[in-house]
Amino acid sequence: MNHHYQTITEVFDFGPHVSKVILNVGTSLKGAHLETDMFTVFAKRTSVKGEDYEWPAFMGEQMEDPMEGERKITAIYSSDKNGTSCNDGTYLTLELYCDPRDNLGSIIRFDGDHNVFVNFHYTITQQKPLILSESTLTDLIFDQDDGNRIIYGEWLKEGFHAHPDMPLSYVYYEPETETGEKVPLIIWLHGAGEGGKDTAVAAVGNKVVNLISPEIQAYFGKALLLAPQCPTMWMDNGSGEYTTTGISMYTEGLEALIGDFVKEHSDIDTSRIYIGGCSNGGFMTVRMLLRNPDRYAAAYPVCEAMYDKAMSDDDIRTLAGIPIWFVHAKNDPVVAPEDYVLPTYQRIMAAGAGDVHFTYYDNITDPSGKYFLEDGKPFEYVGHWAWVPMLDNRCTEDFDGSPVTINGKTVTILEWLAAHHK
Repeated sequence: MNHHYQTITEVFDFGPHVSKVILNVGTSLKGAHLETDMFTVFAKRTSVKGEDYEWPAFMGEQMEDPMEGERKITAIYSSDKNGTSCNDGTYLTLELYCDPRDNLGSIIRFDGDHNVFVNFHYTITQQKPLILSESTLTDLIFDQDDGNRIIYGEWLKEGFHAHPDMPLSYVYYEPETETGEKVPLIIWLHGAGEGGKDTAVAAVGNKVVNLISPEIQAYFGKALLLAPQCPTMWMDNGSGEYTTTGISMYTEGLEALIGDFVKEHSDIDTSRIYIGGCSNGGFMTVRMLLRNPDRYAAAYPVCEAMYDKAMSDDDIRTLAGIPIWFVHAKNDPVVAPEDYVLPTYQRIMAAGAGDVHFTYYDNITDPSGKYFLEDGKPFEYVGHWAWVPMLDNRCTEDFDGSPVTINGKTVTILEWLAAHHK
């Protein structure tokens, strides 16, 4: 008889990977001696179109992207059905090695246009006897899939805004609130890779779900998250090409979606609406600030792709009146800062901005301490991936290297965001 398993996906800095499998053994494992080589874990991914395409520059160096193979087990322990360790659990949890250079564990894959979800199946096969106090288990095979749980992603709901000219799908998170309680709204606008039709990718393709983690929610007291998705890319002016004119065919549809979402959620504090996003989403952040500057208490554009020459002096004066924290890397090979954020920031500051900040990284390195290059240096993401430190809430420095402060206290980018009201 084959047995059941469940997978747990964690959204890392490098995307959503299966980090655990939970095996339903069906008998108490109290006192069992467990070793990581007792099982093998074989993963198979299927159902992805677009095998032949040119790897895009914004994705960085192409990582290993196998569709099947064996996953490495790093830990094994008895647990409950949710994977929580306990001595007398009837489940086994296997922790799996995840790495930014190997996509076998990923639940998404680039298809030539966007990141899309893949189907995946695991087969876990016993290799050594599992000795219990009154019995010995052998030859167990776990290949009956009981589903996948995405940490924090499981809290997201899907929605659809039926704008007559530009309907848009979205995912959102709403915390439990008391009657009459008001909470802020955080808007995230995805990059080019997270467009398409798999709506949840807008929030789990990158580590956007960290914005609804308990740690980050604590800065805001509570907060809603809204992550809209466009079918192509925000920088599409209607031609299907990337615009340098600053025009997006999605502007009015997105404006309507945000306005209606706020109306439909009476617990949103309209004095605390924040907007940000990465790359294409950074472009669209600037676009929406110019479209309706009075709506937003603060903004956080990351590696933003609004071409500076597309903005008038009036546009710059509008941005100078809004609290904004830019994040970018000097070695961004996709959105060259000298054509985008650098002149824009300089013009905004020259226009008299009082609460505008800019964290400007030399490069984007792994913050976890787990991944290294052959020379022992920390693994380095492509310079375009400035969303990694932003979504990890590691941005603290301003353009001149000094800390950003509120009332004399150094703050992170999300602490700064949460402190703003209209």
